[in-house]
Amino acid sequence: MQRIDYFNSTLHDYPIIFSLPHSGTYVPDEMKQDLISNVRLTNTDWFLKELYDFLPDMGFTTIQNNVNRYVADPNRQNFFLDTTHNAIPNKNSFDHPLYNVPLSNITIRNRMDDYYLPYHQLLTELITKKLEVFDDIYLVDLHSFYYYPRFEKMSPADFVIGNDYDGTSTSINRLWLTNKLFENKYTVSDNFPFTGGKITKHFGKNEHINSMQVEIRYNKYIEDRDFGEETLTNFDSKLFKETQSNLKKIALDLQQNLISI
Repeated sequence: MQRIDYFNSTLHDYPIIFSLPHSGTYVPDEMKQDLISNVRLTNTDWFLKELYDFLPDMGFTTIQNNVNRYVADPNRQNFFLDTTHNAIPNKNSFDHPLYNVPLSNITIRNRMDDYYLPYHQLLTELITKKLEVFDDIYLVDLHSFYYYPRFEKMSPADFVIGNDYDGTSTSINRLWLTNKLFENKYTVSDNFPFTGGKITKHFGKNEHINSMQVEIRYNKYIEDRDFGEETLTNFDSKLFKETQSNLKKIALDLQQNLISI
């Protein structure tokens, strides 16, 4: 299994990279053996690769993680703490333990080397190549979300755009996307409850990189219902196709906008 997919078309080269770090579902056998029986690997960005599968076809550089975020999470800081925000978490997003016994430091370091660092290394390589061609580039980190206990005051918005309160990209970039989503009848929350993770904030420190994290709510593309601590295996085809069509229209507008830069 290829751990990371990436598409870097030279035919249609635009100053933008799309990153999907949480849409993978692969879990290695050695991890499965350590997991508590029937534990749920919640808060995966289910079917997000399928939702945005038009991006590579449009010539957009796209990097997609095939490994589940609980194996190693490239959108979290690289340090060892007992928290769900750790790059190698030992609890799921419902605060339930994942493992029968704590992971050893060797296991953690091996996972970092095998699954965490390769994503950042490849993303850095793609960014470096873009900056050799363009003075300024855009990095869009794509995610999905739903209500769960850690966010009792979760925004009811359909999309959340996080750019660290305009610290990792300009307000012009954020408002452009916000207005495009408004045109397609979606509601948008500005930096609440997500201001951007490791990827957005780390690469956004570079003044030549405008980075944003874009989150779509589960019930806007999977099924129009509430979600809990569950593994998802299917989606509402009609809703999915309608949302994908709307997102593709926005991507076409973006394509034209980037051509004119």
